[in-house]
Amino acid sequence: MRRAVVPSMAVLLFAAGIVMAKVESGLKVGEKAGAFNVKDCTGPAKGRSLCYR
Repeated sequence: MRRAVVPSMAVLLFAAGIVMAKVESGLKVGEKAGAFNVKDCTGPAKGRSLCYR
């Protein structure tokens, strides 16, 4: 049983690696980021959630 499981897992991981290699994420060159919320850790707004645009 183990002789069949190990090669099968290797093939599965190899196939997953190929699929993941084609995934693109992030902004394209020239695109601008939208608004996003962050939690301030220091300064006068410490502990508050802030929206950056």
